[in-house]
Amino acid sequence: MILVGCDLGTAAAKAVVMQDDRILAAKTLPYKNLPRQAAAAVLEQALSEAGLAPDDVDSCVATGFGRKAVACATADVPEVMCLSRGIRRLNPSIRTVIDIGGQSIRAFSIGENGKITDSTGNEKCAAGTGKFIEVMAKALELPLEEASELSLTAASPVNITSQCGVFAESEVITYVNDGIDRADILAGINRSVSGKIASLARRISVISPIALVGGVAKNQGVRRYLERELKLEFIPLDFDPQNVNALGAALVARERKK
Repeated sequence: MILVGCDLGTAAAKAVVMQDDRILAAKTLPYKNLPRQAAAAVLEQALSEAGLAPDDVDSCVATGFGRKAVACATADVPEVMCLSRGIRRLNPSIRTVIDIGGQSIRAFSIGENGKITDSTGNEKCAAGTGKFIEVMAKALELPLEEASELSLTAASPVNITSQCGVFAESEVITYVNDGIDRADILAGINRSVSGKIASLARRISVISPIALVGGVAKNQGVRRYLERELKLEFIPLDFDPQNVNALGAALVARERKK
């Protein structure tokens, strides 16, 4: 069977193609608008990499903020279900997952039987999310990838006191005008973001081993500060952390097809 999982978030479209239990392709496509077109484009790229055509697909499941915009999906399911399936496939020993996306943060615990035992998520606020980091990087006139690496070179991280994106951006601009090194500003931003994420994660029972997924999981500065906040080390995944949700959707597609 050819199975496809599509995760349409607020900042990126992701797709995973599987043949039975084997992963054939995984693609990520950043986008800012036109979710239906973004979903179609990332699916086309993933199928092309796998050497397949749309007619070869036996089942497609969509998930994520924009899952209703995935035109070819035969079903759509909640993100937590897909994340749980994806994590269990990659490392069944993991007991806590923190997922940080473009505009969302969620944390949940998984029991030994694979069932979700506790979960929490952020309210409608960008603080601590990928969008918050993106706005701050823009204020520093840096691409996101460069911002992540540069923060690791900081000597004296600054304090970002505001959790509100508007006020935090004003703080950043003030630091820039004062001539503060951008690496120190970025490290301060990452530390602030990590504090927000850790505060939310502590609403549940954080049990080790723990995994960090979502687009922000690729930010090594956030990852480092968050490990310090929680006094835990994240388990590395042998898979793109931004694509775990799409992988889980493909696994759900397999379950439903069977």
